[in-house]
Amino acid sequence: MDLKSSSKLKNGLTFRKEDMLQRQLHLEGTLCWKTTSGRLKDVLAVLLTDVLLLLQEKDQKYVFASVDSKPPVISLQKLIVREVANEEKAMFLISASLQGPEMYEIYTSSKEDRNSWMTHIRQAVESCPDEEEGPFSEVEEERKVAEARAMRLRDFQ
Repeated sequence: MDLKSSSKLKNGLTFRKEDMLQRQLHLEGTLCWKTTSGRLKDVLAVLLTDVLLLLQEKDQKYVFASVDSKPPVISLQKLIVREVANEEKAMFLISASLQGPEMYEIYTSSKEDRNSWMTHIRQAVESCPDEEEGPFSEVEEERKVAEARAMRLRDFQ
């Protein structure tokens, strides 16, 4: 993955490559993301403990996908997974977060593949920690850094 690649989330925080290392991998594979113009864009979907990442290849490295200005990092909190009517290889991912709903139309290579992805995503959603602040708690990280700095200052004094 490209070291400089990052993605802005709906809540204004940034998701980076390092954030992936703090999560457990559930499933990964190639899917197609349907754009508003109707074209299908190949993406590498990475299902982690509390997020689904949509990545695309660029210069032999992966970067966060950019399609229709939608965030390529989808929180599993309040994520709804639905079949697309009359499309046996497609599913809708509907993010019902407080920052505003977002809908993704995702295609797989087969009906069985779609059913497998839907099952894995639903299981991950059910076991996902239920915090709207979410897995992207930079505030918590900043607090830890500030505490460590304060302890070093006390030790120094």
